Amino acid sequence: MNIRVTGSFHCLIRVWLILIVWTLGYVSPVFSQVNLDAARREGKVTIYSSISLGDITILARAFEKKYPGMQVTTYRAGKIKLAQRMVTEARAGKHQFDVLLSSAFTTLEMKTQKLLARYESPERSHYRPELKDPQGYWTAAQINTMSVSYNTRLVKKDEAPQQWRDLLNLKWRGKFAVNGNRPEWYIGLLQMMGDAEGQKYMKALAENKPIPLESATLADELLSAGEFPLYVNAAPGNTERSKKKGAPVEWARISPLPTYPILASVAAHAKSPNSARLVADFLLSEDGQKVLRDIPRIPARTGIDANPPHLIRGVDVFFINIGAMANQADQLEADFRKTFNLR
Repeated sequence: MNIRVTGSFHCLIRVWLILIVWTLGYVSPVFSQVNLDAARREGKVTIYSSISLGDITILARAFEKKYPGMQVTTYRAGKIKLAQRMVTEARAGKHQFDVLLSSAFTTLEMKTQKLLARYESPERSHYRPELKDPQGYWTAAQINTMSVSYNTRLVKKDEAPQQWRDLLNLKWRGKFAVNGNRPEWYIGLLQMMGDAEGQKYMKALAENKPIPLESATLADELLSAGEFPLYVNAAPGNTERSKKKGAPVEWARISPLPTYPILASVAAHAKSPNSARLVADFLLSEDGQKVLRDIPRIPARTGIDANPPHLIRGVDVFFINIGAMANQADQLEADFRKTFNLR
């Protein structure tokens, strides 16, 4: 049987496709390569980030060294202020950032606001499935483990918590700090334990009178000074930095450690789209990951050790499911802050 497809039928098909796209929401096109010549013509690229100013500056200078003539501008702020700035700029029609390097909270919010583009960097093949968005909106540039750090003058190694439930012991009552800037720890433990059991644990932990703080830097400094024995959602990488400076601190090898990524994304309205994709490639490349390692931060790329290696080698980690928290990130953070009386 011969079927003739008429022009009217083609028109009907196009209408159906338009309706489908309108119903499901706009999905940006996927890019999978960089035009290096076009990137060099653009010349400038802007990175917005929530990692420390010193660290993002190191990454920017390393990129400029690899690509002479390229100029990187950076803006650093905490995740809340950073998100507010990007949304405010977008509403004013002033899209200033080309690349975002930030937490899952900020990244997911910007994806919801349709401020991120899909980019399937060829470097993504070197990353675990848990560390890259199936749609291509983000890829982990680094990972952060979270554990209990302790002051070695106040706590002996064999007295330090060996599992998360050890923190419920009354001997730690009022003697441990919680950093309000790491809700990922709260989310990770809920996912590890299951929501009901996790909520029960968090309520019991809150009843053990934690010391609420709002700064990772302050928490690390106060722990080093002996202001409290334990810091329960510490970053072992930061603890290792403090140790190098002579601080009497160590982190517990609790199993598993909730682990969250810092994500690299390309802006949907990038002024320098080719340069933005080039920066993303660099951050995810072996060269870029080695720069991160030497800062030191924990590289997300498979095959590159942390500095020192024992930060991740032989450590049992639990990768937070980013997709599972996509629609409830704000509520989970609010629950965390309410549970531990954080401002």
